[in-house]
Amino acid sequence: MSIRRFPARASLLLRRAAESLIESAGTRDAAQVAYFLVMSFPAALLLLVWGFSAVLGDDSLRESIVDSIVAALPASDESARREIERLLNEVAAGAGGLGWISAVALLYSASGAIGALRYAVNRAWAEDDTRPYAPGKALDAGLTLVAGPMLIVGLGLTLSGSLANAIGDHPWIVAVAQFAVTRMLPAALLLAVLVCLFRVLPATRGGLRSAWLGGLVALAGVLLVQVGGKAYFAAFGDVNALYGTLGVLLAIVFSAYLDAIAIVYGAHVAAQASLLPSGSAIDRALEAETGPSVGRYLLDTGRGLFVRVRPRR
Repeated sequence: MSIRRFPARASLLLRRAAESLIESAGTRDAAQVAYFLVMSFPAALLLLVWGFSAVLGDDSLRESIVDSIVAALPASDESARREIERLLNEVAAGAGGLGWISAVALLYSASGAIGALRYAVNRAWAEDDTRPYAPGKALDAGLTLVAGPMLIVGLGLTLSGSLANAIGDHPWIVAVAQFAVTRMLPAALLLAVLVCLFRVLPATRGGLRSAWLGGLVALAGVLLVQVGGKAYFAAFGDVNALYGTLGVLLAIVFSAYLDAIAIVYGAHVAAQASLLPSGSAIDRALEAETGPSVGRYLLDTGRGLFVRVRPRR
């Protein structure tokens, strides 16, 4: 019975989350998250290179980290990618002269993206974050220290083939292991980061179930943006070749914005799931729902792009 009810339950949660995203101007919150993500990226890169080098005692990790980041860029033109790699190497090279005071300052700057996401997540929950400035910023910095290394490890795994290639001469075993190492494990790390953020960032925390649901939807959105970006640049790579490095930078900013929308939407899904904490609660909401059908809802949404539609009470 629950399996047959799954499409209707999922549709209700996703539709209510979309309505919440639109009513709270969630795309504007996503733009703020993307802005701070892009602006704090140099500080985060320096901090990550310095941290990995200090902990592992290997300065050559800088090249591996830069290679992982460049591999994830939404671009296909090799000359532009090499130029971006050169710029990142120049930025990361400054990590060698960092001290602890500089590292703390960089951590403060790098935590801006988490701070913007904390604001967006609490907007999804229709709440004001009542944390004082110092505890809130400490939370942002702590989550940056957790999320940053996990994401870099995930990016690095997408380039790793040594584990799979060392298994043996059985092609199917190698293929399965390669897929697990370079695709499944990075996705699992990203999901863990998203679930942690949706569990910790709301001022009034919901359950782990709602955080998982929001994390799964956000992960699906991020993966969809990545697949769409690759397909776009594979079909229209000449546009990137025309604009060169500037085209790559614009693509990065736009991709960051789309990723931020997916993550903020996942936060709205988590918030709506917390209001309906069980399958039976969702079923009762479905039975009590008097709104339009899915087809009518999509039609009204399309009309709303061109004419002013009075919201339903």
